[in-house]
Amino acid sequence: MATTPLHLSFLLLCLSFLIKSQAKHVPALYIFGDSLVDSGNNNEQKTLAKADYAPYGIDYVVGTTGRFTNGFTVADYFSESLNLQHLPPFLDHTNIIEPSSAGYNFASASAGILPETGTTAGKNLNLRMQVGFFRRIVSTILKSRFKTPGRMSRHLSRSIFLVSIGSNDYAVNYLVPRFYNSSRVYNPEQFAQLLVNELGNHLQEMYRLGGRKFVVFEVGPIGCLPAIALKRAGPKTPCVEEINDVVSIFNAKLALKINHLSSTLRNSTFVLVKNFNLMHDMVKNPSRYGFKDSRNPCCIVSEANGACIPDKTPCNDRDGHVFWDAAHPSSAANRIVANEIFNGTSLCTPMNVRKLINAHKL
Repeated sequence: MATTPLHLSFLLLCLSFLIKSQAKHVPALYIFGDSLVDSGNNNEQKTLAKADYAPYGIDYVVGTTGRFTNGFTVADYFSESLNLQHLPPFLDHTNIIEPSSAGYNFASASAGILPETGTTAGKNLNLRMQVGFFRRIVSTILKSRFKTPGRMSRHLSRSIFLVSIGSNDYAVNYLVPRFYNSSRVYNPEQFAQLLVNELGNHLQEMYRLGGRKFVVFEVGPIGCLPAIALKRAGPKTPCVEEINDVVSIFNAKLALKINHLSSTLRNSTFVLVKNFNLMHDMVKNPSRYGFKDSRNPCCIVSEANGACIPDKTPCNDRDGHVFWDAAHPSSAANRIVANEIFNGTSLCTPMNVRKLINAHKL
């Protein structure tokens, strides 16, 4: 029997209910990272790395918030798929007055795995600081909310820990020798290993504090960012592949680290998001994903740092651009990545996030 529009609507309704009922297994989301998932932690920091002005947030539900895109970040779409609220920045004073029950966003623009990364722009919350804030949350807010250690342990073991960091360790550290000497101290293999070891230590600390389900992102193809590609590759070459090759060394080592942690940390599940190839293909073959422009930022950017110039009118076809500014994806590109993370079959290994939700090992 042929499927009628009524039957199709019913099937979609059932699928939506199934996804939301699965998502209820996830009580909270804890976000660690940089500007790709920052929701405004840098707003009150003494730094140039801010997005607390128009046209950032032009398509977000409440306008400008400090998100480095026109609308939603990957983390926002992720939260919606988990049937959770968009998480405000951890440093928002309302988190002190009324602590969040849906988790916390510790991500900070310009931050890196290494403490010194991004500090030429000013202060940020590096990964060590972010994990330190989470440690404080566990020992204070969560301890008071859950009356027994067992209840807190169940909460944390069912929550998801999203980690998206490392791009700045290359883009504003290793690849800018006029500010950092890391490229003179380490060759690409050594630097990648340094980063992966540090990241691994922080993931183990999150595990020690109670985390069991982790979603860890690769570093994307930063050689394809307009801030880099338009300056170094010229108008006909979409990416600087020599830079992407350096980043790929990190991603290969990250995969090995994730496999090691999965096999050694009891009852843990680590999902590796292999976003490098997806973003690279978006740039090389934009029409395949419904984009018209994968080279130019949608907003009018500053030549100095690639950020949107305040109050300048951006392009009209925002959903037709892969990039919002010279370093960050558009909301439309973020939506594609997030959907693949949650529902796809090839972006994540060993499973997508929908399966991770139901991966009960405890």
